[in-house]
Amino acid sequence: MNKIWIVNYYTGTPQTAANPRYLHFAKRFMDAGYDVTTFNASIHVGLTAEDFKGQPFLQKQYGVYKFVHVAVPEYQGNGVKRMYSIWSFARSIFKLRDQFEKPDIILHNIHPPFDYPIVRMAKKLKAKYITEAWDLWPADFVNFGLVKESNPAMKIAYQIEKQYYYHADEIVFTFEGGIDYLKKKGWTTETGGKIDIAHVHYVNNGIDLKQFDADKMRYPRKDADINNQDLYKIVYLGAINRANKVKTLIEAASLLKEKPNYRFFLYGDGAYREELEAYAKDKGLDNIVFKEKRVSFAECAWIVSQATVNVMNYERDFGKYGVSSGKLFLYLAAGKPIVCSINIAYDDVISEHNLGVAHDMGSPEEMAQAICRMAEQPEEEYEAMCKRVHQVAERFDYEYLSTEELKIVE
Repeated sequence: MNKIWIVNYYTGTPQTAANPRYLHFAKRFMDAGYDVTTFNASIHVGLTAEDFKGQPFLQKQYGVYKFVHVAVPEYQGNGVKRMYSIWSFARSIFKLRDQFEKPDIILHNIHPPFDYPIVRMAKKLKAKYITEAWDLWPADFVNFGLVKESNPAMKIAYQIEKQYYYHADEIVFTFEGGIDYLKKKGWTTETGGKIDIAHVHYVNNGIDLKQFDADKMRYPRKDADINNQDLYKIVYLGAINRANKVKTLIEAASLLKEKPNYRFFLYGDGAYREELEAYAKDKGLDNIVFKEKRVSFAECAWIVSQATVNVMNYERDFGKYGVSSGKLFLYLAAGKPIVCSINIAYDDVISEHNLGVAHDMGSPEEMAQAICRMAEQPEEEYEAMCKRVHQVAERFDYEYLSTEELKIVE
């Protein structure tokens, strides 16, 4: 029986997964006859150093799913400690590789350049190596203003990143523009590099629609605000960091504070949450409600389904090569209009199917206008849009996506 290692720092167990993508892939691979083991980081399944008792990893089984939890340093925020934790995760697996039966295939969710030891491991084990990129590290560090392009460290980081793709037997991007990124870097055969684009694939992130609908019914909340049928409920769910530009949404809410039937609900945490909570309080913005910092994935289904409008907010360059944001697929499954603050350059399902508004919004005024336009549509038009949103979600059902991923593996 061929063995697959899924290596992803963030993958959760069936009880803890915030994004169940790799659980669905693992199940589909197992159904096809593969022996699958998932390697993930201890801190993303609630394990502490005490659980490991000085051991570098723990092997656990959750139903049909086999996991190796790797002990990693804890961190907060998105700074150097996070990058060190990712590198520590990859280094540990590299060092421990001979303690496990050799894999035939390694499917690696990559974070260049910090988890490069996994690339070295694939070479040493002579395993088929499949990279899967959800983001463009390290390029995103420049796009979001964290590092200057001229920084000498970036040249080194790009050279290491190239080695991930050059060694890969197959390359998977969860955003459609990944191929154009490789071309722009000059890494494809047609642009002077070594990558044959026949081995580059687009398999977006997705959603388990059956599970979503079941969770929506199973986990309703006794929340007076969200249950208030007289409100236009504007929901943001996700990280509150620099790249998410949530302050623009708060400023848009301030422009609507004289409309008592509008209420903005923000779920999530990040480096900017406390600062933005203080800002909203100082401005007396009673129409903004900061909800829980963390919500279980199962409970998210009910929350986004109660929205009048769901909001995606990003720095302008975020959608340069497409968007694979987990919240997009939650929002699609919710079947409610979506307002997105950026232009999505590839596979813009929002604009293409008239599911809401998605374009570069240069000001809070633009965002406020877009939200009002979606929320205050005539009832017949609003309901028709909701129906379209849910229909498009079927395109990203894991039942379909896992079959596409299996084709790549095989």
